[in-house]
Amino acid sequence: MATTASTTRVQELYIAYFGRPADAAGLAFYADALDAGTTTISAIASSFGTSAEAAPIVALSTSAYVSAVYLQAFGRAYNSATDGVFWTDAITAGATTKESAMVQILGGAGGTDITAVANKVAVANTYTTAVTTDSKSYAGATAAAAAKAVLDNVTATASTVTSGNAAAQTAVTALAAGTVDTFPLTITSHTDPGYELLTRKIDVFGIGIYAADGVAENKLIHAAHVLAEYLDNDEDGVVDNLLVVDAIIASKASIGLWKNEDDLDVITEGQRQFTMDLGDTETRPEWHVNNEPTAFDASLEEILHSITQNGYALVYPEIFGERTGTSVADAMDVARGGQFIEIPEQYLESAWYTYDDPSCDYQCMITEYMYWGLSSILGAQASRLDVIGQEWKLNTAELVETSDPTLYNLLTDDQYNFPTYLPDGTYTPDLF
Repeated sequence: MATTASTTRVQELYIAYFGRPADAAGLAFYADALDAGTTTISAIASSFGTSAEAAPIVALSTSAYVSAVYLQAFGRAYNSATDGVFWTDAITAGATTKESAMVQILGGAGGTDITAVANKVAVANTYTTAVTTDSKSYAGATAAAAAKAVLDNVTATASTVTSGNAAAQTAVTALAAGTVDTFPLTITSHTDPGYELLTRKIDVFGIGIYAADGVAENKLIHAAHVLAEYLDNDEDGVVDNLLVVDAIIASKASIGLWKNEDDLDVITEGQRQFTMDLGDTETRPEWHVNNEPTAFDASLEEILHSITQNGYALVYPEIFGERTGTSVADAMDVARGGQFIEIPEQYLESAWYTYDDPSCDYQCMITEYMYWGLSSILGAQASRLDVIGQEWKLNTAELVETSDPTLYNLLTDDQYNFPTYLPDGTYTPDLF
């Protein structure tokens, strides 16, 4: 039997490279080889780094790659201002490779990151031990995604180990039963800190949607299905971009449905900033049938805001980062007729994006810009030009493609896995 030290090192590599617990057979094989001296950590890391499973992360730009590693290994977003640029500079300069940098980043962890790794290893060991007697069932994309979802919620906080171990046991039980999916989406009670007075919750791929008293049940369910459709647009039961979901979870983002505008004031201070608010009356499942321009389903907007703000902007900071100089920001500057940090007194007549809400800063403007672009590409705005024209003029996919090709190309680039059809609130995944 392998030593604890070797088992821990190998489990750390599975977490860093793949974001999931090791399968029992793989963990035993590599840990035994380490103890026997027939392989090294560097050799295992090299094979992991060049594997097909790690390929989507390795293919990212350097800054996006480092962000993804931090999310998987430490359960938090990478911040160049506080974490420094050592790793991005080292990879860019050729001092190390992306494949090798993962194990080096693990080795250089400090502070709460060390605790986060240890917590993830503890939960991963629980998961791996639970599948030891049924290791063949832990195979395939759906099983990997279910295992990964367990670790996504584990951070440097001690309580996440307890909840993570419970989630691991539950996930393995579902795996063995052939029911690894969590659908249909159902309303549950919860004990999530910060949301004590929002007693109803639906979990969507590890992301919470909470509802205040008075919010209609069908509105909560509809919002959950819209989120699921955005994240698993092909409805195969597996999220389309795991990195984006990881980032949303790591940033503690959630959706909060309110009946009265002050309902969300009950959310614990500090958690409120991570919650995208959505009103009961503006959540309109019927719009997808009636398609009335003025009775729009706002869940399509607010939920997408959370996905781009807390997901894409963090995973692809050079492309979708909500600051000046990113690819999407440069495109927006063209759409607005200039780089306006503050709302201009008058937009140029040639501008097609002319949002003028003074409460919306430059970061917010990018969030809105991505929403207008993607929702128009997906067909949500086709009949609404009279309603939205004072803010956004490219209300169809054809107009976005011809008038704003940069934005169109970003939002339809296969490597980012944006949705290709508009959610309608009826998520029915084909899991088997």
